[in-house]
Amino acid sequence: MEGAGAGGQIKTSAKSKFTWEISNFSRVTEKKLSSDTFIAGDCKWRLLLFPKGNSVDHLSIYLEVADSTELPHGWSRDAEFSLAVINQSNNNATVRKETRKVFNGKVNDWGFTSFIPLRKIKDPAERYLVKDTLIVEGDVLVLSAVHYSKVEYKKEVRKLKPKAPNQTPLIDEKVVEPTVTSETTAIASAEQVLALPPPVIQEINDPASEPAKSSADVQTICKGLITELSSRNRTLKSVSSKEISVPSQASSPAIQQQQKEALQGFLNMSLEALQQANCFVNIEGILHTLVQHTSNLQEKTILEDMLSRLTGFKESIPHAKAVVETAQARRASLAGKTADLDSKLEERQKELSSLESEFSTLSEEEAKLEAEIQRLMTQKEELLIQKKSVSFKLERANQETCKDIEEWRSLEGEIKKANGEWLGGKEKLASANVHWKLFREDLGLGKLHIS
Repeated sequence: MEGAGAGGQIKTSAKSKFTWEISNFSRVTEKKLSSDTFIAGDCKWRLLLFPKGNSVDHLSIYLEVADSTELPHGWSRDAEFSLAVINQSNNNATVRKETRKVFNGKVNDWGFTSFIPLRKIKDPAERYLVKDTLIVEGDVLVLSAVHYSKVEYKKEVRKLKPKAPNQTPLIDEKVVEPTVTSETTAIASAEQVLALPPPVIQEINDPASEPAKSSADVQTICKGLITELSSRNRTLKSVSSKEISVPSQASSPAIQQQQKEALQGFLNMSLEALQQANCFVNIEGILHTLVQHTSNLQEKTILEDMLSRLTGFKESIPHAKAVVETAQARRASLAGKTADLDSKLEERQKELSSLESEFSTLSEEEAKLEAEIQRLMTQKEELLIQKKSVSFKLERANQETCKDIEEWRSLEGEIKKANGEWLGGKEKLASANVHWKLFREDLGLGKLHIS
């Protein structure tokens, strides 16, 4: 399975782990690559990868809901996931990042814009790109979801096996569930379902809102039969709990046919209607009468089986109603919780949108700072070059200064000697001036008449 324009492969496992191998990575020209769809938590996902970075100098990787445009309004997935770029020589150098996100119609992908620097990917010594193949690994755990993806699975259902009289029906697994054509079979199936673990329910129709399945004509006939049988049963004598005396006319075929038609009418009614009309006593009387007067062994066995199970059906109604009422109350409770959670999720969405905006702003600031750092590093390198040049000139100037100082020191002795000679000459000149003055006085120039 290849990503767009690349030789990528996805391998899924039971633990929702997957690996995406992208071949010819350095020759990819597309701005964005998409992996094939994979399944995690009954949801469809895929990876998005920006080989040149998503407006940054880093590899950018995201997890996306693959069928977001096909899901109904209000869908969401709460998922924990991790993404990794595999180091193909040193597993300890593998770069892995984890996060959690609630995906919905507004946010259908999430991940890491600055996952790993592109210079590391391109550096052969780093060993992330081997034989021009990049390996991206992920792990997805779906915590909850609203509206799962349409994923085809083999479904196993259960069916009641045929049973002998007075025996509990057996359950046969892994067969196709038959269509229920009578209420008696439907009730027996319902009793078996109640003993099984409850399935996940998405939508439930309120049973109370469903009309009775019997037609208006059958209801009218049954009401008339109920009135007639009630009047007839009041005239019966008291006998043991297992036997009921009937008039001799009960053995006539016409009466038996009439009772069978009445029984058929009762069987076409729902259990709720039978209980509401208090028909179970009448049904029991009909069954006792038919059992006593039928000569067909198979028919008698069926009637005796119905008679033995009649009490169970009667007792199952309150239990089933209690289950329905409990489930209805739970539905109402869950509906309230769902509303609360929807409100919380909306607040969370606003909070996440705000944080996402803040995160984007910080990412932009980070990119600006990164560019500023690069500029300062370049400026620093230029200053180091200038500093090195000035240092060389300074060293050369120091050497010349040392030579001048040595020369000055050698001249210092000569300067001292010249200063001594200058002082001696000055003293001699002063002495000469004194002698000259004395000479003038001795000479007596004042006595000379010089005109």
